[in-house]
Amino acid sequence: MDHEVKSAGKATEIASSFIKKYRWFARPLKAVREDDTWLVEIDVGPLSPIIAKVKIDAKSGDILEYTIPS
Repeated sequence: MDHEVKSAGKATEIASSFIKKYRWFARPLKAVREDDTWLVEIDVGPLSPIIAKVKIDAKSGDILEYTIPS
């Protein structure tokens, strides 16, 4: 991505699209901007909550890091 992520909705969209490459179930929970990054939490547990976290660069929209619990 080559554009600034200005809203929580856009950050959530980017994170959800990324997580769906690894998990079929992805329910966004929250997105919080901290300085130049977005921290997005996504529930990937279809039966019980399992929280994946994605950090997105707010200026470029690139995924900086992520964790997906097994």
